[in-house]
Amino acid sequence: MSSVSSTTKAAVLVGPGELDIREFPLPEIGEDDGLLRVEATGVCGSDIAAYHGHNPFYELPCVMGHELVGRIERIGPAAAERWGVNEGDRIVVEEYLPCGTCRSCLAGAYQMCKVPRYGGKSIHVAPGLFGGYSDYLYLHPQSIVHRVEGDTPAELVQLYIPISNGLHWVQDTAEAKIGSTVAVIGPGPHGLGAVIGAREAGARTVILIGLERDSARLEVGLELGADHVLRSDVDDVADAVAEITGGQMADAVVNAADSALTIELAFAVAGDRAHIAQVGYGGGAGDAGLRSLAEILVTRRITLRGVLGRPAAAVPAALRIIESGRYPLERMCTGTFPVEETEKALTAITTDPAAIRSIVVPGAASG
Repeated sequence: MSSVSSTTKAAVLVGPGELDIREFPLPEIGEDDGLLRVEATGVCGSDIAAYHGHNPFYELPCVMGHELVGRIERIGPAAAERWGVNEGDRIVVEEYLPCGTCRSCLAGAYQMCKVPRYGGKSIHVAPGLFGGYSDYLYLHPQSIVHRVEGDTPAELVQLYIPISNGLHWVQDTAEAKIGSTVAVIGPGPHGLGAVIGAREAGARTVILIGLERDSARLEVGLELGADHVLRSDVDDVADAVAEITGGQMADAVVNAADSALTIELAFAVAGDRAHIAQVGYGGGAGDAGLRSLAEILVTRRITLRGVLGRPAAAVPAALRIIESGRYPLERMCTGTFPVEETEKALTAITTDPAAIRSIVVPGAASG
């Protein structure tokens, strides 16, 4: 590989609203780990929440960013054999760093492992480079990686988490099938990923629900495959869904909006024997009791169905969808920022109503 500098820049979350750009030494790589040169990292809603002080998965201070793609710069022989990759290969890295021995890991629910994950692991744990808002990322032996084939732009590949989550939430959690009516609440990246998941499931009708201020996002949802869009602050959503479905309502509902109010909306649009996938914690507007219920559903994966990430098996399918080019995924990517401007990437969504997905790209021009 080409020569690498001895240090890297990284964006460190120190506290609510406090982000520092710091320099870190690059680690020595042994038999069982590696070093990734980051190409692109998407800004997740949980990053934005952590920046504003709600950080259930974050040990501060930490290097942020967990939805990332890059090329392997260095790798030990044991790690290369275990992951089936070599130096120069492009990979995506899941956010989880599962221990493999706790009760959740042994049950196959590694997303629930209590070990702090990428984008939220303290910089005081050596070597500190556990986040994608950086030039380089440390590949821990417990990493879960997936090789990426082809030359799809990195700015599109970083969408693998919203899309794989959408596939899993719609098809496995909400149990949408060929001919189902699917309602998706929240037109952010993960809600749009769920629209793609519904189309891939063979849904007959896909209804995307947002707010009037989400008009640009809802338009993108139509381009990605939604049949109808509704605005809950303008439309009587339950009546509209009843009209669309002939009174049958939705067979599958994905609530990807972080508001307690939308938990009530999810029940309102669900039909008999429907399944609801609850994604957000309900941290926005609404009843505090509903917010507490949502957090229990998500973190403990209790039926009605709480979801937390995806199984590894969903990621290759998402990568194939991205590589296929059959969806206009570039419409989801609304801003590119260098590491030095990570704070702008985190706040873009609150200042620009058309923003959907910011991306941190080392060496990019200013956003």
